[in-house]
Amino acid sequence: MVAKRKTKKTDSLPKKANKSKRSTSRSQRGSLFIIAGFLFFIALAVSSVLILQKNKDNAKTPEPQPQLTEAQAKKKALAAAPANKPHPINLGDISIDDTVLEDGRASEPANLPPNVTITEDKEITPGEKSLSQKSVPLKSVPNEIEEPAKVSETKKNTSVITAEDQSRTNDDQVASLPPQEKALVEPDQRSEWIRPERPMIAVVLDDVGVNRRGAELAIELPGAITLAFMTYAPDVKEMAAEARRKGHELMLHVPMEPLGSADPGPKALLTGLSDEEILARLEWGMAQFDGYIGINNHMGSKFTGWRQGMEVVMSRIEQTDHFFMDSRTSPSSVAASVAASMGVPVLRRDVFIDNDYKNTLEILKQLKQAERIAKKNGHAIAIGHPHKSTVEVLHKWIKEAEARGFDIVPISAIMALKKTN
Repeated sequence: MVAKRKTKKTDSLPKKANKSKRSTSRSQRGSLFIIAGFLFFIALAVSSVLILQKNKDNAKTPEPQPQLTEAQAKKKALAAAPANKPHPINLGDISIDDTVLEDGRASEPANLPPNVTITEDKEITPGEKSLSQKSVPLKSVPNEIEEPAKVSETKKNTSVITAEDQSRTNDDQVASLPPQEKALVEPDQRSEWIRPERPMIAVVLDDVGVNRRGAELAIELPGAITLAFMTYAPDVKEMAAEARRKGHELMLHVPMEPLGSADPGPKALLTGLSDEEILARLEWGMAQFDGYIGINNHMGSKFTGWRQGMEVVMSRIEQTDHFFMDSRTSPSSVAASVAASMGVPVLRRDVFIDNDYKNTLEILKQLKQAERIAKKNGHAIAIGHPHKSTVEVLHKWIKEAEARGFDIVPISAIMALKKTN
């Protein structure tokens, strides 16, 4: 009997151990569920806070913007405009991209603002009148006619009104004529040229100063060569003073907007600017150095075709003793015609000598073209740039041309040949 009882007690021990293990496993699973639930509630709470914050931000009403006057709006737009990129000719040697005739893109259609119209530089007969290109809106009147039949009937009954009758009429439906503008004239239409004993050729080197090495080479040329210093060239005042000491006549080279994508440089005159900003940029350029006798355009195949902008430029030059020389980077330039119409002394370029500046034979060929023009007209104006190749050709050509009967002269000598009637 005793042996049997002991056996029963021993058999019951494994059952108790298994029960303890099952209880521990259940406890662990319960803990995991609690932790997972806690993390889920934290994530839910964070998401709810973010959603509420986003809805709150979206619900904010925008602050009312102050009403700007037209002048303030223009000023704000100009202030927000991106700054001009550095000009490519500031980097290393001078690039040819800014010197080619018509800026390399003048044949492309211009992407002009609505208020800008490019006018061909052509002769206008004395009897031809030039009217403003801006349309004149009719004044608003009450009981405006809306039916097409009535409009056509009104047109039939409308008589021709002269300018004198129109100034006296009180009919609000008649739009007043815009003020008559001065007709553009060719610069030679009001002038005659004195023919010198020997043909004269003036050589003007543009873009001087943007490349220090090129400027030094140009300054070492004979004093008869005229140097046009760029307005934004570094240390331009010191370089210009050195050029004057060497006997050169100076011109102010003003950057203007070209057709295409080329960058004319800082403070360039652009077609999208107001008259006030154009004048401010021109004033800035004119203050960069002293001693220049004339002004000409850098690039400008787009801007020189815009009559309104050129009138602003010429109105300022008219107040000085300077003349304007049209570099003629585009056949559509009205610069010389506007200058002549406003009484500003004006000259025009005849030949570009170094569009192909790497080819010395081509440079010499263009100088020979200037000689032919000078023989025919008594004078010629050639424009080049301070490339090493151009300077080397000029050193040799000047002596040879003078031996052939030409006078190589400063630009003022050509201006002196022009008599204004």
